[in-house]
Amino acid sequence: MWPWDHLAIGYLVVSLWRRGRSRRPPGEAEAIAAVVGSQLPDLIDKPLGWRTSLLPSGHSLAHSLTVAAPTAVVVYLLARRYGRADVGAAFSLAYLVHLPADVVYPMVLGDPPNLAFLFWPFVDIPPSQTDAFAGRVLELVVQFLAFLRTPQGLTFLLVELSLLGVALLLWRRDGWPGVASVVRAVDPRSV
Repeated sequence: MWPWDHLAIGYLVVSLWRRGRSRRPPGEAEAIAAVVGSQLPDLIDKPLGWRTSLLPSGHSLAHSLTVAAPTAVVVYLLARRYGRADVGAAFSLAYLVHLPADVVYPMVLGDPPNLAFLFWPFVDIPPSQTDAFAGRVLELVVQFLAFLRTPQGLTFLLVELSLLGVALLLWRRDGWPGVASVVRAVDPRSV
């Protein structure tokens, strides 16, 4: 699944959870936690599995339930201890929703669901090539663009754009949480 898909799904889940819990949108810190949580598995596994031999695959350590579940619990408990339980919950929800999204994504592309990575290291997973990180990314982009030229790909693109559009509209309705923090981080004089 592409990073923007994980981001959209992670934000949708966090925003709907936040609204269901307190009838208010996510705040700045919750939105940023959702961004980090939604991307963390790929930020760990892709470089270490595609560029080095430290991990067998781009879906292994941080995508495994043996790491993801305890990580989500520890982050939530630490955040709660410091009075930021909602931030910990936002991170944990976005992180955990990343995993089923990666299970379902191959099915959208016409392949069987991929479940093995959820149980790594107890289940062997096919190793990734580690000689060319950029080459692997380019290969995925080329495959994806070829897929988009098929009738199935066009349907996928419509669903994809709908998902991204709904997430963007909800983020706008929520008041663009997270943007002000990023702007302050990039340009402290903008405060």
